[in-house]
Parts: sequence; C-alpha cells; structure tokens
Amino acid sequence: MNKIKTGIASFGLSGKAFHAPFIETNEAFELSAICERSKNEALQIYPHVKIVRSFDDLIADNSLELIIVNTPDVTHYDYCKGALNAGKHVIVEKPFVFTLAEGEELIRLATDKKLMLTVFQNRRWDGDFLTIQDVLRGNKLGRIVEYRACFQRFRPQIANTWKEQNDRRVGIVYNLGPHLVDQAVCLFGKPAGVFAQITKLRDGSQIDDYFSITLIYYQLQVALSASMLIKEPTASFVLHGTNGSFVKYGIDPQENQLREGIKPTDANYGLDLPEMYGTIFYEENGETCRKTIETIKGDYTHYFNAVARSIREQVAPPVSPEENLLIIRILEAAYKSSDENQVVFL
Repeated sequence: MNKIKTGIASFGLSGKAFHAPFIETNEAFELSAICERSKNEALQIYPHVKIVRSFDDLIADNSLELIIVNTPDVTHYDYCKGALNAGKHVIVEKPFVFTLAEGEELIRLATDKKLMLTVFQNRRWDGDFLTIQDVLRGNKLGRIVEYRACFQRFRPQIANTWKEQNDRRVGIVYNLGPHLVDQAVCLFGKPAGVFAQITKLRDGSQIDDYFSITLIYYQLQVALSASMLIKEPTASFVLHGTNGSFVKYGIDPQENQLREGIKPTDANYGLDLPEMYGTIFYEENGETCRKTIETIKGDYTHYFNAVARSIREQVAPPVSPEENLLIIRILEAAYKSSDENQVVFL
C-alpha cells in the first residue's frame, strides 16, 4: 500500500503529542509536512519533514493526500473547507464546527469530491471508555439507570493562550464537552433533550470553565461535567444498574504518556496503573461483593489504522462527521438551556 503522505496544520500540544507520533510510527502513513508559523521545533524532532509557514502553503503541496486540521477551534470550518477544495482528505480536531450549517456544508463538499472527512474523537479509544463498553456488553450491571462522567482539572491561574480568550465560544464546553457527549452518545444513543449549567468560576476568567450537562433519556440519568477548580478529584466514571455499580477513578494515561515522549509503539503505552482499575460492586447471597476490573489497554493507533483503511479502501471513516453534527446540536442545546434555565428538547 502506498503510504499516505500527511501534513499537520500546527505543532502545538496536539501536533506534538496526538498526531505526529502516530503518523510517524504507522507504516500506512508518511509524515511529510508540518506547518509551524515561527518556531522550528518540528524540524528538531523530525528533520526529514518539510516545514511550511502557512496553512495555504500546506494545502498547496500537491504531494499531500491527508491534512490534519488541529488549529484553533475557530479556524476549523475555513481550514477544512480549504483542504477539501484542494483535494485533500481531512482529519479535524474536535469541535468539528460551531454550527450545523457549517458542518452540513463540509459534509456535502467531502461527498461531492469523494474525500474522507473525519473528526478526531480519540477518546473513544481511551482504556477506561473501552472498559465501560465491555462492562455494558457483558450485562454485568443489569439495566443501566445512571451514568456519570467528568473531567476534573485544577487550573486556577488564567493561562495566556487562545483557549483562555473570549472568542466565539472558546471554553471548557467546546474543549472537553465534545469528548464526554460523544462517549455518552456512543453508549446510549441520541438523547431526547438537554439541561445544562455553564458558567465561569475562576476569578477573572474570560471563558466558561465549568459545566454540568444532563442528557435526558427514558429511565436513564446521564450527567456530564467538567471543571477547572477540582483539586481533589472524585470518580471519573460511575455507572449504576439494577444489578450493581461500576466506579472508576483516574484518567486514561495516553495523553500524559505522549506529553512525556512515550511512543505509541512502546510496550507500556496505554496501560493503566493497577491501582486505578475500576471496581464493580454487586450483591450475592445478601452480601455486598466487589470485583476489580482490569482496564483495557487504550490505544489511539486504532483510530489512525481505521483512517488509513478509509482512504485506501474507501470505507467509512472511524468517526463520521454526521455523528459529530449531533454532538454540535447537543452542545448548542446546552448553551441555550443554560441561558434559559430550562430543558431544551432535540
């Protein structure tokens, strides 16, 4: 199979940790170009890769087949459109876009040009989420009545980055919300409605830095939350069912490993610490029992393998943009719900 020559649109945390290592170590791809507007960090790590100084220069490279749009959120629509019009397949970071109209236009454009367009919902391949899916498939908890998931961070200081600047819905909802909502929809399908509280809790914050989003289902409670002011975290995932409960602390290790320079091909990549394994609680003969559940190995490599198959075999991408239009609808409904303090039905 001819290698898929790939260009990465920026070389911040996303480019360094979440994309370049996977493209570089995957035999299906060739890391061919990186857009780095002023620095030369990419050249130090990948001396064989072409460095360009603008996105226009990146998509003008006729040798590239795939462009990874991992630039600030507000650029996603314009950059995806530019890459598709240049005849490139596209991976775009979440959030996919900000409006349904933008997303629908990009989907039509990709379809018309017979190009792959996929959203980088990498946390479908987190070990904790894969483990939860396995628990549900095994019907270990009976009928699920409640699901809680959260991102818990402690960042009281306001960072000097675009992610902290009040610019077209930049904030925790569009930063972390797409992950939590996407996982919930993967597990339980489309909700009937949304109720949300979105606010700023840190002194001087320009962006929303806290949210609580309730997805409304029949006989099921789904509560999703994220905050920048949680010093002592509680459980990250909690499921309650008619036969018992599952509780999981901690967060998938892949991001921290990638930040530390561990490669996806390293033996310990994606392995959870035993002390962070989840626990199932259930009753047996009137006694409360508990069972440790080893976390399934997480691995974002599976996403990129599926991207390669989609491009070369012309099959569906690992994450469809249509699926992510629903995520955008839910997040739009969450903002509306928070503004109006009422349930918004989808």
